[in-house]
Amino acid sequence: MFKKRNISVYSDLKTGFFCKFFLILGVILLVFYILQRAISFVDIGEDMLGTILAFAILSLGLGFILYFLSRQFAKLAKIAEEIEKENLTEDIEKAK
Repeated sequence: MFKKRNISVYSDLKTGFFCKFFLILGVILLVFYILQRAISFVDIGEDMLGTILAFAILSLGLGFILYFLSRQFAKLAKIAEEIEKENLTEDIEKAK
């Protein structure tokens, strides 16, 4: 009924890509918010400006969370690589 999926420890589930995407989106929205407050080059309401600030904060927060997950996946891959090397050297020693 359910298909078993094997996910490699070297796969970071695209967290690196989404981390960069959300951080860039958050920075763009934050810069737009700051410029709009300072210069007011587009005629939008105060409610919409608050919404833009909220999405900027959410995007930056999600980007930092995904950055943390990306770093954890990288550490997990490093640990798995060390374990594989250790098992390989044990197998070579046993074969001798």
